Amino acid sequence: MIWSFLAIAVLLTSFWLRWRYRNRRLLEMAKSLPGPTPLPFIGNAHMFMGKPEELIIVIRELIKTSGDVSRFWLGPDLNIVVSDPDEIKVLLSNPKTSFKGPQYKYMADVIGDGILSGSGVAWRKHRKIATPNYGKKAIESYEDIFNEEVDYLLAKFREVPTGKQINIYNNIVQTTSYAVCRTLMGLSREETLNLPHLQSVIDLSPRMYDIVFKRMTKWYLQLDPVFWFSNLNTSLKGFVSIMNELSAAILRNRLKKLETIDKNKLDLMNADDDSLKNTQLSVIDRFLLSQELNYQELVHETFTIFTSSQEASAKISSYLLLMMAYHPECQEKLYNEILSVMGDEDRPVTDEDLKQMHYLEMAFKEVLRLFPIGAMLQRTITEDITINSGVLPAGSSLLVPVYHIHRDSRFWTNPDAFDPERFSPENTRLRRPNCYIPFSLGPMDCLGRYFGTKLIKTICVRMMREFKLTSSETYTDLKVVMAISVASVNGFPVILSPRKQGK
Repeated sequence: MIWSFLAIAVLLTSFWLRWRYRNRRLLEMAKSLPGPTPLPFIGNAHMFMGKPEELIIVIRELIKTSGDVSRFWLGPDLNIVVSDPDEIKVLLSNPKTSFKGPQYKYMADVIGDGILSGSGVAWRKHRKIATPNYGKKAIESYEDIFNEEVDYLLAKFREVPTGKQINIYNNIVQTTSYAVCRTLMGLSREETLNLPHLQSVIDLSPRMYDIVFKRMTKWYLQLDPVFWFSNLNTSLKGFVSIMNELSAAILRNRLKKLETIDKNKLDLMNADDDSLKNTQLSVIDRFLLSQELNYQELVHETFTIFTSSQEASAKISSYLLLMMAYHPECQEKLYNEILSVMGDEDRPVTDEDLKQMHYLEMAFKEVLRLFPIGAMLQRTITEDITINSGVLPAGSSLLVPVYHIHRDSRFWTNPDAFDPERFSPENTRLRRPNCYIPFSLGPMDCLGRYFGTKLIKTICVRMMREFKLTSSETYTDLKVVMAISVASVNGFPVILSPRKQGK
């Protein structure tokens, strides 16, 4: 037994020394950057071994101790944390950072190297195919469907007993999921409700992302044999199975519809301008008609379009409504704005309505500041990049701590407080512009920003017009964890009180 352990130790040491020799330039350049002392084999991975809520503290302390540019090793991967807004603007627009970082591999293992988790030629090709459905004008054509789905949501909330506190996310994520299926997927409501495993996928997606994030941050789960024999892998396999069946059903539906498509619509495949007409083809139609994707890529991208739109929109909607419940003075101000624009009539929300709701826009931006969908961004540095604070070496990864930049006291007064007035025109002009990056920057920014914004605002306006929002908890009770997005530990506890009798 002793000889076996010695043999393993010698083998591991041999691999480690060989790796150090091959990466001696990277190791040497890393010494010029401040950061914690790494341990053999695992680097600084032990720093991330704590509970999920402790990750916020770990990154905060790293920035506080080492400054705007610091480094840590996650096993063999060198990560360079940059928290200076101006440097971030330059770096995210640099072609030398146009590939996602190595930790995205664990997401790609589940949903493929596509729009959400991929980079390079395939990513650019797939994004270009999907882009016509995400322009500002194109999103206007989804207005009726968004309002119809909110009608169903309001009907469900009217059934909740007055005074009962519920987790509003559970109903809102159904609404956003159906809205995505009926727009980007091209399905009818009946077809959406008949999809296999739809509710299971909605319910299990957060668990899937939790597993992916654990692999990103826990060094021992990055060892394939350890992960393969874990319960996490069993759970992930089960999710992938139903995910594939859901995507396959959507693809079958659209293939059947494309057999009878009006041939004039095929001209929309070459659309360059942002237009209402572009959504006459769904994103899935575009993928199929392009003939650029193999079957597995089609399955992966179908789920990617679904999950990247429905969960993010549901979370931000829930956060915005929860903030109103926690801050009655903000809620009253927003409610009065809604009444001034829409009157007291429960009617569909239009694009023109939303353009007049300036306080809604400010509150929406403040929610994205506090609870960004992309809590951290990672990019691979393909060539050395010189910035004011030093040289970022090729082979390392750029890490942008969006959550922490959005709460940095250098840029934000009382940064952890909820205050929509931060985004008044006057306050916005006084602030460094690149300290607020909820949709990332550069060519890899968020494709679905306009889609999500319109859907979220439609949900919140209709909800607030009909219900007064309160909660048994307060803002100080809110506990969040930083994972792929910023999650609320206790959900979104809200009490809905009808503003009108009989509603």
